[in-house]
Amino acid sequence: MGTMHSVTDDDAPVPRQETAEERRQRLAWEAERIAEARADVAAGRVVSAEAVNAWIDSLGTDQELPPPRSGR
Repeated sequence: MGTMHSVTDDDAPVPRQETAEERRQRLAWEAERIAEARADVAAGRVVSAEAVNAWIDSLGTDQELPPPRSGR
């Protein structure tokens, strides 16, 4: 009989800590994406929840809808 090995959290790899520079770059990237999203909302480039839900509900049916678009 072989030896049984149980996998525990202790066996999981430890993620590498990001450096201060990596954190600065990540936060700057995130801030840019947030600014872009806010500009899209302000310009009305949004998709309603109703349109998204109708599209999701249609998936896998005989009358699948195309993905909703914001009108860009």
